[in-house]
Amino acid sequence: MNHRFDNEYVTANYRYISAYNELNARTSQRQQALTIFISFFVGLLAALIASHSAAGLGNAHIEWILLGFPVASASFAFLNYKYELIIANIRAYLVTLERLNSAHESLPSYNSDPEWTINSDHARRYHDYACAVLILACNSIGLSAFYVLYPERFFQSGWVIIVVILVAIFTAVMHWLLPKISGRKRVI
Repeated sequence: MNHRFDNEYVTANYRYISAYNELNARTSQRQQALTIFISFFVGLLAALIASHSAAGLGNAHIEWILLGFPVASASFAFLNYKYELIIANIRAYLVTLERLNSAHESLPSYNSDPEWTINSDHARRYHDYACAVLILACNSIGLSAFYVLYPERFFQSGWVIIVVILVAIFTAVMHWLLPKISGRKRVI
């Protein structure tokens, strides 16, 4: 067996760089989830409008299109929750590396020093607030378009409207409380 690499190991510096690259990738994916949500919403809204002009009012199964809004909202919320958990895990790993050999006592530690984390944690909350407001706004616009385009079907589709409203509220609250439900202190 070749023992050439017996004393070789990945240094803390390379591990830190790799973890930060992973953190950047996950942060980008969280932003991409926002883009996917908006694209899905615009597509659903376009389908809602197109179905009104293409199909007659009597035979369109518009409720199925309307159910896409809660699907988009739930997918967006669960993707953001997933990325929050992954990012929290990576940040905890970075804290461990920053504290290796008590380096955090002589060097600034962005991930664990409250001087650096408090303001960034506060700023990060605005992303969660924006997502919550966006979910409520998009679902409200979808319901409003349904009401304007199909006023007679709106009141006949109570169960669909209830599903849209409940999922919108649940996912908005989920975003609003994301740091608490992810079971961790915000570090980014």
